[in-house]
Amino acid sequence: MTSLDLFSSTEFWTSLLVALVGGGGVGAIIGAISSRRKDTADIAAKACDILTDSVIKPLREQVESQEEQIQHLEVQQRKYFALTAYTRSLFHWLQQFCEIVEPDFLQRHPKPHLPDELRADVAPETVEGE
Repeated sequence: MTSLDLFSSTEFWTSLLVALVGGGGVGAIIGAISSRRKDTADIAAKACDILTDSVIKPLREQVESQEEQIQHLEVQQRKYFALTAYTRSLFHWLQQFCEIVEPDFLQRHPKPHLPDELRADVAPETVEGE
């Protein structure tokens, strides 16, 4: 009997099937497959943890830091706008005071020209519609 005859015989396949089932071969195969799936899931979970710890967590911390910086800058901007409005009001008041106390003062000492690059921030009402 040749090896080809062996694989084509019904007795061989029956014996092999009985050996696998009876000897725990199927259970071993199923166990190996499920173990491999579990290993794959463990590897994927570890990769996810590494990704979270090394990439996502630092990005979240960076975003939180940037949010704090933005909030700080917004507070500073509100203070700047309030200071600018107060300074403008004060100088308008001083202008009126000078006109009352010494009418010729502004002719001798004209008010400085507001630079164009500051006009939108300091006096937005004087900027023409864009």
